[in-house]
Amino acid sequence: MRSPAALDDVAASILATGVTPAAAVAVTDPDGLVYANTYGPAAPDGLWNLGSIGKSFTAIVALQLAADGRLDLHAPLSDVLPWFRVRTDHGPITPHLLLCHTAGLVMGPEIGTASNYDVIALAELPNGPPGAGFWYSNVGYRALGVAISHIAGKPYPELIAERIFEPLGMHSSSAAITNDVRPSLVPGHDPPFDDRPWRPEHGLVTAAWVESAEADGCIACSLEDFATYARMLLRRGEGLLDPASFELMTTAHSHDHEDDEDYGYALALTPTRYGHAGGVIGMHTRLWVEPASGVAAVAAVNGLDGSSHLADAALAIGRGEDPAPYAPPPTEPALTDDGSAEPRLARLCGVYRSYNPWQTCIRVAAREGGLVLGWDGGYSERYPLTETPDGSFRYGEDWSPERIWFDTEIDGRPQRALMSGMPMYRRFSP
Repeated sequence: MRSPAALDDVAASILATGVTPAAAVAVTDPDGLVYANTYGPAAPDGLWNLGSIGKSFTAIVALQLAADGRLDLHAPLSDVLPWFRVRTDHGPITPHLLLCHTAGLVMGPEIGTASNYDVIALAELPNGPPGAGFWYSNVGYRALGVAISHIAGKPYPELIAERIFEPLGMHSSSAAITNDVRPSLVPGHDPPFDDRPWRPEHGLVTAAWVESAEADGCIACSLEDFATYARMLLRRGEGLLDPASFELMTTAHSHDHEDDEDYGYALALTPTRYGHAGGVIGMHTRLWVEPASGVAAVAAVNGLDGSSHLADAALAIGRGEDPAPYAPPPTEPALTDDGSAEPRLARLCGVYRSYNPWQTCIRVAAREGGLVLGWDGGYSERYPLTETPDGSFRYGEDWSPERIWFDTEIDGRPQRALMSGMPMYRRFSP
């Protein structure tokens, strides 16, 4: 490996752009930690919220239970949770489909923030045909978490501590984001405005606080523990999974067309590496394992961007190559209404707001005769809206289960938008 101190220059270049106030990176080989450093105002022993990297913890426990004969990955989840229901005329949803994001479920309505109520709410939410295509679903992993907890007879955080933290010696980690551990957490940062694309001159503010103990991502680790977990994956699940289970976890079961990556069980797969990204309110993380070079890298930022580039730079240095220079993501143009929609559609346009920290503000605007849904803040997304026979509008791919409804009119203008079940209310101003 080239001098790991080259990572310090990469981290400095990221922080200089203003996308994050702090960052951390670690490199490990099969034998132990190679390099680790923290930059900016973050305690070296602080806990980083791993976000969706936590899904791989859920997958590992599910595979352990499957190896023990206690969970059938291809049987209906309702065999484990008789109350589990989705609003669909299609076939049953299985743990396998949930693990590889092909169950046809919405990403997650966040109706009951920091609870598992969203799993119950699936009975009332749109749902596509299982197996039709990859559609990333947080609520699907929450359902898995409820199922493995039911089988084991223990709360999800206890399962993770017992089956993963303890065997790996991860003693500076928490399997729940709660007020009790908040003093140890590195605080996240978000843009001050949620109704416009972020620009460097806006700066960042401390992100909203949310508790979490759901199985789609509620793990917080010190940088060293984060690297310990990556080292276990580099060693093919040693100490946690038998070879057949690890092979199942790293086999391509679906394909993420947006990122052009195969997907196993809670791991993105490329021809040369496997891993996952994490994104929560005010924080982003990345884990990559590169078997050919014999190294794994983890990185975290408590802002908008930079973790993926920092992890990529660590792998490049591990191969003895020069890391690519950091370039901040391009700023998305503001979503504006071009006035082209017919009156029936134009009445839907406007800004809708909630005080759910996961999705605080959306905008619906006319564009070339149709409608576009967009949101900004921590990240920007734009989706054309396609009207469906039931009066709702689909956003996302053709197989996407995501729907938005508009109702509760005053003077012909709807006052509420239901975004796959999450209520948003028309803002008083344009």
